[in-house]
Amino acid sequence: MTTPNEKREMAKVRMEAMSSIRSFFVERGFLEVETPLLVASPDMDPSLTPFETIINRPGEKSLTASLVTSPEYSMKKLLGSGFEKIFSIGPVFRDAEVWDATHVSEFTMLEWYEAGIDYNSGMRQTEDLVKEIARTLGVVDHICLGTWKKISVKEIFSEQLGISNVGNLSVRSLKTELERRAIHFIDQDTWSDLFYRLFVTLIEPNLPDNQVTILYDYPIHQAALARHCADGVYAERFEVYLGKLELCNAFTELTDSKEQRKRFIKEQQERKRLGKTIFPVDEGLLRLLPSLQSPTFGNALGFDRLLMSLLGKKSINEVLLFPPDSIF
Repeated sequence: MTTPNEKREMAKVRMEAMSSIRSFFVERGFLEVETPLLVASPDMDPSLTPFETIINRPGEKSLTASLVTSPEYSMKKLLGSGFEKIFSIGPVFRDAEVWDATHVSEFTMLEWYEAGIDYNSGMRQTEDLVKEIARTLGVVDHICLGTWKKISVKEIFSEQLGISNVGNLSVRSLKTELERRAIHFIDQDTWSDLFYRLFVTLIEPNLPDNQVTILYDYPIHQAALARHCADGVYAERFEVYLGKLELCNAFTELTDSKEQRKRFIKEQQERKRLGKTIFPVDEGLLRLLPSLQSPTFGNALGFDRLLMSLLGKKSINEVLLFPPDSIF
């Protein structure tokens, strides 16, 4: 049970960390923006389940809406309207989440975008930000203040599993790799499902505890909103792991509206197969997407997970002022 003093101290830590974030971005010419939490099309990602609701307006037709899983679509609309450096920090919502040490249904997301830079510059920017927050909180011995190791997804699958060029494998080949390792799968699994089963079972758990790892260049099936690499097999996406804890998901953003429409439709088809709600394609986003500068970098970082790691906590609930179990 958290005492009032412990809760007060955590509120102070959260405030200091958020102040550090705001200072970091304002000093670099970013503008903080507020985006809607209720939207018509929250996210096409088949792996996510948004909270859905109905907006009732007296005398008007009711509207279907969902709580955002990320402010991404709204922020990209701002970029397409001429904004160049923006950030947002606030709550996001995901249904069908198992409440455990690293997952809750409502959490705080830091998301930022900068026109004119790609994911390589974004890696350095992310490292600078995390190190600045760590220094603000005085955690001088944390692993994030050391050297950050970069390794591609292709390389780590080759080194750890002996799988050469995982992005080129067929569905049948992925199933064979899973069978060899006695990892369960079902016939209906997509390429992404099969890849993810290998990744979460054999790659993620074996990341070093005493190291920050940047995993970059994910197969295109795992990067629906990212620009393709030159080889057309991988995409310019990276994730940062503090030890084994996933911290963020970042891209060089896709700005081709025709290609993005194809990817949205493919995700709609996958959501239908899974029996999930099929949200409308965000036409406003597609109209504005070609106006984004190329390259444009974007990153979504879990604020609560970052605090959890920096403070050496075992559960995300320890850094929340209102853990779910205290509410429901």
